[in-house]
Amino acid sequence: MTSEEILRTLQEAIDARDPERLIGLWDDSALLIGTSGDGRDRAGLLRYLTALATQPESLRWEWSETVPFHEGDGELGFAAFGEIVVTKGQEERRAPIRVTIFAVETPDGWRLRQFHGSVPTQW
Repeated sequence: MTSEEILRTLQEAIDARDPERLIGLWDDSALLIGTSGDGRDRAGLLRYLTALATQPESLRWEWSETVPFHEGDGELGFAAFGEIVVTKGQEERRAPIRVTIFAVETPDGWRLRQFHGSVPTQW
């Protein structure tokens, strides 16, 4: 699995607006830190991802660069940089975004174990 494939799979789950599909991408022990909250434990992760998948706005990321920081047997860590685009009706908001992701291969496929996304400017 490549960083680009992981990002594409994540975007497809966001586009589907299906909380279960999105939640299914995370490992059971995952940690998520996002711009608007966090998932420090499984309950928090489920709340955050459900809210993300069901929000009224549409969300997409336009990634321009990925930087690997770890590659091992069944493990991939990388950072990605780009823009987050949030749309509601005809209104569109854009902001720079950066993310670090650590993914692991499990018997059920690749899962995110750590995700830290942030918008480095005032949103």
